[in-house]
Amino acid sequence: MRRRSGTLRRAFVLGALLLGAAAAAQAHTRSQSFSNWEIAGDGTVRASFSVLAREATRLVPLEAAASNLEAVFVAHLARRVEVHSADGVCVPVGGPRPLRAREGHLRAEWHFDCPPGSDLEIGIASFFDVAPSHVHFARVRRGDALPREYLYTDATRSHPLAATETAESSSTATTFTQYVSLGVEHIWAGFDHIAFLLALLLLSSRLRDVAWMVTGFTLGHSLTLTLAALGWVVPDVPVIEALIGFTIALVAIESVAVESGHARPIAAALALGLLALAGATMLGLTRLPVEVSLGLALFGYCSLRLASTREAARRFSPVLTVVFGLVHGFGFASVLMEIGLPRDRLVPALFGFNIGVEVGQLVIVAGAFTGVTLLARHLSLQMRSLGRSLLAAGLCGLGLYWFVLRATLA
Repeated sequence: MRRRSGTLRRAFVLGALLLGAAAAAQAHTRSQSFSNWEIAGDGTVRASFSVLAREATRLVPLEAAASNLEAVFVAHLARRVEVHSADGVCVPVGGPRPLRAREGHLRAEWHFDCPPGSDLEIGIASFFDVAPSHVHFARVRRGDALPREYLYTDATRSHPLAATETAESSSTATTFTQYVSLGVEHIWAGFDHIAFLLALLLLSSRLRDVAWMVTGFTLGHSLTLTLAALGWVVPDVPVIEALIGFTIALVAIESVAVESGHARPIAAALALGLLALAGATMLGLTRLPVEVSLGLALFGYCSLRLASTREAARRFSPVLTVVFGLVHGFGFASVLMEIGLPRDRLVPALFGFNIGVEVGQLVIVAGAFTGVTLLARHLSLQMRSLGRSLLAAGLCGLGLYWFVLRATLA
């Protein structure tokens, strides 16, 4: 009992330290933007750019001369988005200028004049200086060719576009391949999804159990990803982002509860914390719906009580990951909801993106499981326990930080 109490105290101390460290990080952890590009045969390039308004608040220190958030946004784009041809920089014409956008979003459009029929390169460097983890998804259509999707990151700020691309070059097979790549890149750029996958490894050290958990997670996220991408279900994305943070914290907390043998008081403390969050919402301190906070309090308490022992946790984990997969599926679908699925290639695009997400997460889980297994062979039992406590504490702190922060921004 003394060893269990020591493990519990160590985990919570580490969690508190790491939670404090996380608070010093940048506020918006899931940072992404989107653009659509149309390249005409006469060399005219038209672009539209969209982002959550809260993301544009990052840019205020860079564009101090701007009078409002829209002005900040367009001023930043004007300096950080370029189109190059073989003959040099294409001339920007008529913009960027703000467009009417749905609530909570900003949109802008402008166009460039480029030499007809030349190779082009689109450079997008927006947001990376203030958010290095920012991800930008661009859909580009050239002439009669079907559109292609490109991922921009801090390390990849430009993509070349061949002038010889035709409609035939965007076949069904090509579409499938592109969306597989987009799905893989999306999961690898989603640090919260990666954190959740790592948290799953805390629940079991057996490959068979891990495989069952990943299968359950796949079933859940495939269902909601498809429903949301097709527009049959419209999730509240900011709320979903908060819930993703909660899933990470809960899995880490479950690991601590099982390891320490104190599932009941930990479950009660979690439920009380979520009830307090619901009270804060009633006072207008957070934007997470009250019913969501109350539901999480009930779900968190029941799940920790049901998984109070190692054997119970092993049996319950596949069910838990199915439920959490439903939440993460809406998160995966956020990209497809913004850029839109090509209706003439709906099946290969959606199937390819699903496969890409699955491949990406299997690589992460397999790599992490193999690394942990090999490392554990060279560590004492005490060092393994310390390592598990440290990982659980870090993931718990990170998940709670994302959950609380996103709950206040939802």
